[in-house]
Amino acid sequence: MNELIAKRYAKALRDLIPEKELSKQLLSLRELEKSFCELEVKEFVNSPLIDSNKKFNLLVEPLKDKLDKRIYHLLEFMSTKGRLNLVPTLTQIISDDIKHIKNQFDGRVEADSKISKTEMKKLEKVLESYSGAKINLTQTVDNNDGLRVVVDDLGLEMNISKTRIKSELLNFIQRAL
Repeated sequence: MNELIAKRYAKALRDLIPEKELSKQLLSLRELEKSFCELEVKEFVNSPLIDSNKKFNLLVEPLKDKLDKRIYHLLEFMSTKGRLNLVPTLTQIISDDIKHIKNQFDGRVEADSKISKTEMKKLEKVLESYSGAKINLTQTVDNNDGLRVVVDDLGLEMNISKTRIKSELLNFIQRAL
């Protein structure tokens, strides 16, 4: 439910701010979002006992000079509606929208050993030709016995493991006999 409401605010923000400026404005939203990560701030924002004006004055008002006036007014409106707790969700939605506009996505490669940079570049090019989007991959070393490539924003996941290949090869041989 909250995500649906945050999408409406994100749409309003996208309508107000041109695409060229959206990345810059996202940075200021991310600064505000950092304060929402602390447990005390979360409790403060989600508390129904505290007036929404007080929440706004303590969290957003000190950043008035740093924030764009359009974002400031949107946050002010969200505060009057009691929706200031949606700032982290709003930031994530705007970030996802920027990725889709630029057609650039981040992914990760999980493997049991280090993969060379040239191999990573080749993998990025293959994924780019497959998906039609620019994909930047980072590697994490994992204890699995194969290779796993995940691009969450595109819903793309490829998994190759030694045990799976071995079991499929055995199944194929059994069916052939």
